[in-house]
Amino acid sequence: MKFKKILIVKIAAIGDILMTTPAIRALKKTFPDSKIIWLAGSSVKEAIERNPYVDEIIEIDDRLFFKGTPLEKALTAARLIKRLKKERFDAALVLHRDWKYGLITRLCGIIERPGLGRSFVSRLLLTDAVSFDAPVHHIYHYLEAAKRIGAKEDGVQMDFAVRTSVRDKVLKELKAARFKPNKLIGIAPGGARNIKEVMDSRRWPALKYRELVSLLAKGGFNVLLLGSKSDKWFLEGWRLPDGVIDLIGRTTIEETAACMGFCKAVVANDSGPMHLASALRRPVISIFGPTDPREKYPLSEGSFYFWKANEINCAPCYSHGAFPECKTLDCMERVSVEEVYKKVIEIAEGVLPGGPV
Repeated sequence: MKFKKILIVKIAAIGDILMTTPAIRALKKTFPDSKIIWLAGSSVKEAIERNPYVDEIIEIDDRLFFKGTPLEKALTAARLIKRLKKERFDAALVLHRDWKYGLITRLCGIIERPGLGRSFVSRLLLTDAVSFDAPVHHIYHYLEAAKRIGAKEDGVQMDFAVRTSVRDKVLKELKAARFKPNKLIGIAPGGARNIKEVMDSRRWPALKYRELVSLLAKGGFNVLLLGSKSDKWFLEGWRLPDGVIDLIGRTTIEETAACMGFCKAVVANDSGPMHLASALRRPVISIFGPTDPREKYPLSEGSFYFWKANEINCAPCYSHGAFPECKTLDCMERVSVEEVYKKVIEIAEGVLPGGPV
């Protein structure tokens, strides 16, 4: 089967976008003459704009699409359908579970519409629905959707391109800050917020992160604090230890990725930065609680995840974008600073045991 144009429907968020990239690589390598066009939100465009397997991006105002008034949402969808119809796509990969994405592609007259089918309605609107049963890593769900139109799998490594000029700039700045080679650890204490959802319960407590940073600094490591402007709260009322470089809110996604590329390891929550570090092939120490790590743990070599579900009876509690109210966050509190610190030291010293904690 040949396709002139294939539409990728994945609007948000950064972590989900990155987990989609192995499927897009498989598509492009299987159909090198096909034009791959990605429908993406403004908030995540930077995560794919240099992807070598994407020919074009159709950008949508995801703030209006997800957070607008009913009228704004309807007008945004109407304009989008009008635009997509003009492209005359042969196929669309619908990589959101919500039924409305299947409806949009169907209204555009796209014949082949494989995708993720969560509900009866969403499956009805697709031509070939992939079950989203858990716990299966999301990367494999996305790959399965691509396979439904003939794509051949090309591994599960995520793609994120960092330009040489950006990497050189970051290296120059790190050298100016006198960072120690082979002694650089990335810490991403925030994340777990995107244009669709605010999920602060996915964050390991700030006091634990601060204690970890202090231990690493005392141990002779340089620590890079990484995150977006929305993570500035982490620094409030805290005097940084010597050897800690604050980059929170000061770097683009590409610059953050370049920084991660120089780290021996990155510690992060279940968040976009976690996936970004994995895409850079860095060992990632991730901390999970209300979400199931088996669906999205980092696949990069040497990575580990902490999850205390075996000690409590309520995790995972996340379901289809919703968290039940929780006052204790016991699942996160049970992960100790000492065990995370020990794992960082093991990785920094080149000891890479073969599985998650």
